[in-house]
Formats: sequence, C-alpha cells, structure tokens
Amino acid sequence: MAKKKREAETKRNPGFQSERYDTRALHEERTYGLYWYAWLWKLIRPVLIFLCSALLVIGMVSMGYQRIYDEFLAPVSESADVVTFRVERGETVTAIGRKLEEANLLRNRVVFRYLVQFRGLTSQISYGNFRLSPSMNVNQIIELLTNGSQTNERTITIVPGWTCEDIADYLVGLEALESKDEFLALCNNVDMFVGNSYGLRDAQNNSALGGRKYALEGYLCPDTYRVFVSASAESIIRTLLNQDNTMLDEVYYADLTQYYADDEGNFHEVERYDVTLGMDEVVTLASMIEKEAATKEDYAKVAAVFYNRMRAGMKLESDPTATYLSGIPKLALSEADVLDANPYNTYYVPSLPAGPICNPSRAALEAAMSPDMDYIHENYLYFCATEPTSGVLAYSKTLEEHEALVSKYRPLWEEYDRQRALERQGVQQ
Repeated sequence: MAKKKREAETKRNPGFQSERYDTRALHEERTYGLYWYAWLWKLIRPVLIFLCSALLVIGMVSMGYQRIYDEFLAPVSESADVVTFRVERGETVTAIGRKLEEANLLRNRVVFRYLVQFRGLTSQISYGNFRLSPSMNVNQIIELLTNGSQTNERTITIVPGWTCEDIADYLVGLEALESKDEFLALCNNVDMFVGNSYGLRDAQNNSALGGRKYALEGYLCPDTYRVFVSASAESIIRTLLNQDNTMLDEVYYADLTQYYADDEGNFHEVERYDVTLGMDEVVTLASMIEKEAATKEDYAKVAAVFYNRMRAGMKLESDPTATYLSGIPKLALSEADVLDANPYNTYYVPSLPAGPICNPSRAALEAAMSPDMDYIHENYLYFCATEPTSGVLAYSKTLEEHEALVSKYRPLWEEYDRQRALERQGVQQ
C-alpha cells in the first residue's frame, strides 16, 4: 500500500525525483561540499577559546595592576625637585615609611613596608642622607635606600661678610646643627680654639679679646666645605679656623712685592703701603672693608680711605661698626646710633673697633694689606653709598663734598632701610 501511495504521488508530481541520503552521501558532502573544513575547525576552536580567555584574563590583571600601581606604587608627582631625606641609624622600616609619606615622597607607607619585608631588604637599608624626588616610584626609592648610595657628607658655604650669628642661623637652617646656642657659645671659647687660629692667638697675646661679642668673629673663613653629616659644632668650627690659617699664610705672610718696567726696560718696585698693623688688626680692618664695599674694585679704595683717616688721627666713622652689636644694618644712621658708646662703634672709639665685625673674604684681607696707592696719595678721606641697590660708592676729599653727597642720597637710604625693616617684620610674623 505504501509503495502504491508513493507511485501515486510521483505521478502527481512528475518533476520530483526521490534520492536516498545515506551515511556515505553525508560523508562525501562534508568532505567535498559545504563542511569540508570541519576537521580544521576541530583543531582551531580550542586554541581560539584559550587565546580569548587568556586575553580576557591578561586584560583584567593589567587593569587591576594599573589601578594598584596608580593608587599605591606610582610617584607622588611629576616634580623633578630633589630633596635630602635622612635615615637615622637603627630606624625601623615603619618609621622610614612614615617619614617618606610625611615628606610627600611616598603614596602609602604600609605598601612600602610590605615590599621591603617581602623582598627581604629590611636589613639592607642604609642610614645617612639620600637625595630623593617625588617623581620616583616606590621601587626606585627602595633601590636607592638599599644600595648604599647615601651621602654621609654635606656641602656648606660660608658667605663673606657673615657674622658668627649668621653662620649659626645658616647651619641650623641646613639642619647641620640642632640649635645655634651651642655654636655661639663655642665662638667665645678661646681656650678651646686658640691653638687652631693664628689670629686668635695674636689677639690673645696682645690682650685684645676683652669686650668682644664673639672671640672667633673674623676667623671663620668664608669658603665652600664638605663636612660629615654627623660633624659637631666644634668640628665645623675647627674646619673653618684651619682654612682661615691657610688664607692668612697666603695673604698676611705673603711677599706682595711687585715690579714694573719703564720705557728703557729698567725694572722698579711697585710702591706699597707700609702696613704696620698686627694680624688681628688687619683682620679687623678687613672685616670693615668687607661690610662697606659691595664690589671688589672698591675694597682697596675703602682701605685707602681708612688708612688716610688713621694717619690723620681721625675717627674711622664706619657705619657697620655702629650697628654691629644690634645686628640690624642701616644705611642711614640715627643720632642714637652715632652716639652709642660701645667698643665697636668707630664714631665713638678713636681708631679700630674692639674686634672684627664679620668674617672677611680673601679679597678684603688683600685690600687691607695693599690699599689703593692713588687714593692714598690723593688723600681721600670720605666715602658713602649712592643708590642703595647699585653697590656704588662715592668718594670725597673734603668734608663739604662728603656732606653734599650725604644730603643727596640720604632720602634713598632712609627709604631702603624702611623697606628692609618691613621685610624683617614680615619674616618674624
């Protein structure tokens, strides 16, 4: 019956030919037809799945690490500023991390501690001073702290014209000293340092130390030094005194004889001033020259004026000596400043002040030993400042010329002093 039914349907649809689709036909179709690549897909498919999964995991890990890095490990800022960071002997990793974070060099102190401990570097952190920057990441900081690249020395620069108090303030600001009181107390300890200073010994031998504010004033040689970070106030002072001895050897004891050739080729000795001052007196005069002259060109001229006044029996009347004890420099002295009866005020004492009023430079010492001979012969007796910020001095031979210049420039000095007083008040506030 089924066969008859199929035959009947075939007769009704003469365009349709039935074909058997057996297993062999299906295999041939997949091999040569639509599914010929099925065997290749079986190989590639697991590889593609693995690669996609790996890329997904890598992406997630990368995003997570980047977030952790930005939050905990990255530099604090892009600033290239370098700061000095000190690690004390025996300081713990926790304390170091806290100080780094407080100094704005680290994002997270806990991460720092874990990284150091995880890498087994706790015992390898060195003590001393390190130069670090906010642009360094936590790993760079750890490497620097553990590779022994710290410096146990520091550079200090003593500026010509600084007083003992200026030097003490500078060293405290540099964190080379905890307090300036110890330093200043040592600056009056003659017995401790007299063996280290030619000038101090000369002053002691001539009984010239009485009445001085600081016995060591004038002998702390201006220069740039490398000192140990752990250097004490006493050690720093001895270093400065030793350098001052070297400078005195090269200037005070030097043979400054010079020669010139005339038109006929004959050599003649260059005239030099016959300096009769002792070593301590030369240093004292040099300290006045340092404070009065703003340029090296004026050092020898100012020295000549002072020598001319001493030779004439005149008071030196140096403004910086009148304000040395107060520590407040002025260009326009008041009547009270001029009349102040103290052993440094050369408006009051007949000649040199009680001692140096600052620590002079080599150039000032050389000028004290070799004043300008033209100004000596022309007998210049006065000088004064002009426009305050220019550093230019005006010289005069007579009192009338000098007073005219003072009247001209005094208003500028008074305004300059007023501005500096306001600046000091601002700093104190």
